[in-house]
Amino acid sequence: MKSLSLFIYIPIVFIIFIGCNPKDSSEKPEINFGSGFFYYKDKTIPNDSAMRIFYYKPSNFTPDRPILFLMHGADRKVDHIAKEAAEIVEKYNLLLILPEYSEQLFPKNESYQYGNVRTKPKELWTYYVNDRIFKLVKKITGNQQKKYYIWGNSAGSQFVHRQLIVGAYKFVKRAFASNAGVYTMPAHGIDPYPFSLKGLNLTDEDLKRIFSLQFFILLGEDDIIQDAYFPMNDASMRQGSNRLERGKEFYSIAEKEAQRLNIDLNWKLITIPGCGHNPNDDMTLKVASLIFGHKN
Repeated sequence: MKSLSLFIYIPIVFIIFIGCNPKDSSEKPEINFGSGFFYYKDKTIPNDSAMRIFYYKPSNFTPDRPILFLMHGADRKVDHIAKEAAEIVEKYNLLLILPEYSEQLFPKNESYQYGNVRTKPKELWTYYVNDRIFKLVKKITGNQQKKYYIWGNSAGSQFVHRQLIVGAYKFVKRAFASNAGVYTMPAHGIDPYPFSLKGLNLTDEDLKRIFSLQFFILLGEDDIIQDAYFPMNDASMRQGSNRLERGKEFYSIAEKEAQRLNIDLNWKLITIPGCGHNPNDDMTLKVASLIFGHKN
C-alpha cells in the first residue's frame, strides 16, 4: 500500500512543479495586439527562473514604429501599467515594453537601481538586460528599429540614468529620467558609486560620449516631499533635501563637467509645473512630444 501511494504521489508532485514554473524557454514568445506579457530567460537570473515582460501593442502597429521601454518604480509593480497606458499608446502608435524586475529575481536596490555593478562582472550587470529584450522583441515582431526609447520614473529613473552612465547605451536612441530619488552624479565625488563616478574607472573620453547622448531629465516642480521611498542616508542627503533639488544638482554638475571638457552638453533639463512625484499628463505628453518631435 505504501509503494502504491508513492507511485501516485510522485507524478502529482511533478505536475505541480511544472505548473508552478515559468514556461519552457523553447516555447516561442508572442506579442499580440493589446496588452499581455511573455516570459523571458536571461543569463543574469537563475536558469530555472524567468522574467515577465509586459507590453502593449497598439492596433495599428507596424514594424517601422518606435519601441518604448518603461521602467517601473521601487514597488516593482508593473502588471497594471499596460492597460492604464493603452489610450496614449494607441494615440502615438508605439510598442510599449515593460520589463518586470521583480524583487525575487533582482533583490533590493543593489540589483535594480544600482544594476549589480558592485557585486557582479560586467556581463551580468542588470543594465544590459534591456538590450537583450530589445533584440528578442525585434525578432518576435519583425520591428525595423535599430534603437529603442527608454523612460523611467523614480526608481526607474535611477535605473535609466545609470544605464547610460555605465555605458549600456548602444541601443538607446533617447532616454528620459524623471524624478529620481538619488543620482550617480556625473563627476568623481567624495561618495563612491552609486552616488558618483568614483570607482567606475571612467575616462574623460567616456564622459564625452555620455554627455553627447540624447538624454532628458524631467523634474516635477512639486516633487519636494520626503516620502517613504526618499533616500535619506548621508550620501543621498548631500545631493539635496528633495528630488527636485537633487535633479537640478545632477544636471548642474553635468554642465560643469562638460565645460571642463570643452564640449557641448547634449542633455536637457525640463521642469514640469504642477507635477509631483508621479508623472502627470503634462509630463507624459512632454515625453511623447520629445519622442516624436525630433527627426526619426
